[in-house]
Amino acid sequence: MAMILPLRKRQFQFHPHDHVKNMISQFDANRVKPHIVAMHRRHYLTLCSLVVFTGCASIITELPEPQADALEAELTSQAVSAVMQQQVHLKRLSNVAGPVMTANAELCPKTRPYYGLSTHSNRSYPKQIRPVIQAELGISYLHVVFNVVPDGPAAEAGIMTGDLILDKNSQTVSAQDLRKWPIADHGRQDITIMRRSEKIDVTIETRPACDYKLGIRNSGVVNAIANGHSITVTTGMMDFTNDAELASIIGHELAHNTLGHIRKITANYILSLGGTRYTRPFESEADYVGLYYAARAGYDVKNVEDLWRRIGVHNPRSVGHAKTHPTTPDRYLRLKATYDEIQTKQAAGEPLIPNFKDKARAP
Repeated sequence: MAMILPLRKRQFQFHPHDHVKNMISQFDANRVKPHIVAMHRRHYLTLCSLVVFTGCASIITELPEPQADALEAELTSQAVSAVMQQQVHLKRLSNVAGPVMTANAELCPKTRPYYGLSTHSNRSYPKQIRPVIQAELGISYLHVVFNVVPDGPAAEAGIMTGDLILDKNSQTVSAQDLRKWPIADHGRQDITIMRRSEKIDVTIETRPACDYKLGIRNSGVVNAIANGHSITVTTGMMDFTNDAELASIIGHELAHNTLGHIRKITANYILSLGGTRYTRPFESEADYVGLYYAARAGYDVKNVEDLWRRIGVHNPRSVGHAKTHPTTPDRYLRLKATYDEIQTKQAAGEPLIPNFKDKARAP
């Protein structure tokens, strides 16, 4: 099941060596000279003394005070809207990413059984709004199926939104817990579901999928991140892209993971003493392989490169400035050439496998 990750501000870029910068920053911070620390401590104590003797600062205008019932009504309205929008993003991410993760399983170093469903309960949402969403949307402590990926294993088994998945003790389980159950031969999983008080036994024919967690970050920044173990897409990126473009972005981050880019970027960054130009080739490679991943999943990747023209307009600095990532014109032209390469292979009936320098090292 996709999960919601906490908001963290990021600059507009795809990604993965941010943790290296943080490491370097922390290293530098540890080298701060003692007299500087002492100076900041003296300033802090002085400020505290001023607050004690002069009192806290206050506003100088008379603010309107909202009525308690109006405040409660507005809280309810915003909480319901936020949860419903969150569900829209989660469903779309699952539906777009599912085909990408399953179609490229043979190219991934590790895989897991794929069910093609998501569940939620009120514990999937912030604690402060749980009473509201339970009262208004009926989302309780029970784990309920809230999304079934079209043409996925769960859909083929007849599982529907609103079903409850039961364990042997008739307790509801989450999609995350379901993935921990042992799988029978040939990927079959026999489960019991509850639908409107009726228990139904079904068999899901799972499929292998790339074993990387998918997550959403609530942020307006147009970005996506991979860390070698997971893929996170911001809500800003999801609102900025159509499905084919989003599939290519997921493919881009998937390529970072499958090709071991995080480890390579980290090593290059350290060995070059912070030289970011050594990260750009990996971004180009992730664009290249990621478009293949999207095409292999059945997406029409024609004109996907136009995304980089829009990003150039959205972030003009990326047009001519290449630091950790290539410029948007460079990414546009390389993706356009990659699409032509994919089309040529499709017309010739050739397998959609990226062109690796060393065939023996291809995934």
